[in-house]
Amino acid sequence: MSTATPAERRSRRVGLIAGLVVAALAISILAYNNLRGGHTEAARGRWTADNRCGGCHDVAETAQPTRRSATPSFVLLAQARPSREAILAFLQRPHASMPPFTMSAEEQENLATYMMSLAPPR
Repeated sequence: MSTATPAERRSRRVGLIAGLVVAALAISILAYNNLRGGHTEAARGRWTADNRCGGCHDVAETAQPTRRSATPSFVLLAQARPSREAILAFLQRPHASMPPFTMSAEEQENLATYMMSLAPPR
């Protein structure tokens, strides 16, 4: 049987919750900093693909290169071996078949690098 008063138990609960919030915030900050500076351009491009394109496209390196839906996978797109310049030009133009999107120049560069990493070896 606990000898702690209700006020002491409440104080411990508040301390535990505050500690969990601080830990979650610290993990988020570390993850963000690692993403911004600690990963390769291709890894940051994969993050952009997951968060900007993944709602419609299968962006995984393990995606099947076959066209199973109206939306091609990144692996299928990469099989055409587009140049970096062609990918960047594509990302800078609006497309009738895609929802409107905007990306920073850095996001476009990272995404192009990721897409180029999916192309089969020459």
